Amino acid sequence: MSIVLDKMINSVKASHEVLREIRDKTGRGMIGYFHPVVPEELIYAAGLHPVRFIPNFKDSITIGNSYLQTYLCSYLRADFDQAISGKLPHLDGVIIPRSCEAVTFSYQTWKRHNPYEFIDYLNVPWKKSDNTIGFFTKELGRVKKNLEKFSGTKISEDSLRSAIELYNRNRGLLRALYDLRSDKAPPISGFETMNVVMSGFLFDKAEHNRLLDQLLKELPERPSSPGAKARLLISGGRVIDLRLWELIESAGPLIVADDVNNGSRSFWHSVEETTDDPLEALARGYATVPCAFNTSIKDRFDFLSQMITEYKVNGVIFAINLNCESEQFVYPELEKRIKERFGIPTIHIETDYLMGLAPLQDRVEAFLQLLKT
Repeated sequence: MSIVLDKMINSVKASHEVLREIRDKTGRGMIGYFHPVVPEELIYAAGLHPVRFIPNFKDSITIGNSYLQTYLCSYLRADFDQAISGKLPHLDGVIIPRSCEAVTFSYQTWKRHNPYEFIDYLNVPWKKSDNTIGFFTKELGRVKKNLEKFSGTKISEDSLRSAIELYNRNRGLLRALYDLRSDKAPPISGFETMNVVMSGFLFDKAEHNRLLDQLLKELPERPSSPGAKARLLISGGRVIDLRLWELIESAGPLIVADDVNNGSRSFWHSVEETTDDPLEALARGYATVPCAFNTSIKDRFDFLSQMITEYKVNGVIFAINLNCESEQFVYPELEKRIKERFGIPTIHIETDYLMGLAPLQDRVEAFLQLLKT
C-alpha cells in the first residue's frame, strides 16, 4: 500500500488522537461543524482549524441519550455524547448549521449545556435565489464577526481569498482522484477513496493538498485490481461507518461513485475566486451543496444522474441512517426516477451507529446477485 494512502487511512481510524496531536503541535484553536454546508474557509481565515465531526467508534452512547431524544440520528447523539463527556478536548467550539432537522433543533441543547467556549448557529437557506444568497451573505458576515471576536484575529479580504484559493485547490485534487474511478479498473477502491476524503476533515488543508498531490502521482503506477462487473454508487447522508464500505467491496463489486455528505457532496461545488465580495462567493458556492435537506428532487436527481453516467454505475445502494428523515423522505422518488431512466437495480439499507453488519452482508450479497442476472 502507498505510504500516503496508509497515513490517510490510519488517520481516520484514529481521528481523535490525530486531532489532539495537531492541536498540540500547532496550538491552533479547533472549531467543529456538521455537514458540508458550513464554509470552512471562514474558520480557516480566522486562524482556526476546521474539524468535521466524526464520532469515536470505540465509544457507545451513554449520557447523550439523556440530553437528546433517542429518535434522533444516532451519529448526532454519539457526537454530542462524546462532547458533553469531555472526550473531544481538542475542540474549542462548534458551528451548528440549519440543515437536517436533527442537527438544526439540537442547537438549543448544545447552547444550553455549553460544552465549548464558542457555539454559533449558521442559518443556511434552503432555497436558492438572489434574495436568499443576499441573506446567506449577511449571515456569513455575522458569523465572521463572532469568529474574529473569539479568535482575536481579523479576517481580512486577502486572508479569506487565500483560504478560498487553498480550498478550491483541495476540491480540484479530490475531483481528480474521483476521475480515476471512472476507469474500467480504477487504481483505488471506494473504501480507500472515502478514507482519503475524510482525512481532509482532520488535516490542515495545505497538508492534505500535499498528500493528495503525492497520492495522485503514485496511483497511475499502482497495479490496478481487475475490473468488477458490479460498479456501485452509494447514496445517503452521513455514511461515515467505513466498515460498510469495506463490507460491500469485500463481496466483489467496486464502489466507483457516491452521493454522501462525507464524500462527493463535500467538494463537488466550487467558490468563485475573482468576485468583489468573497463572502458572497462563499454563499453562492455553498448554496449548491446537494444535500437532501436543502436541494430539490430535480437537482438531487440531476446530480445522481451525472454520477451514474460518468462513472458507468450499474447498481445503487441507498445507505440511509436510521431516523434520517430528510434522506428517507426523498429516497422513494429518487429510486423511482433512477429505475425509469437507467433501468438499474437499487437497494435500500438502514444504517445505525455501532450497528452489527452481519444482517447487511446477506442483503448486499443478495443484491449483487441481481447485478449478475
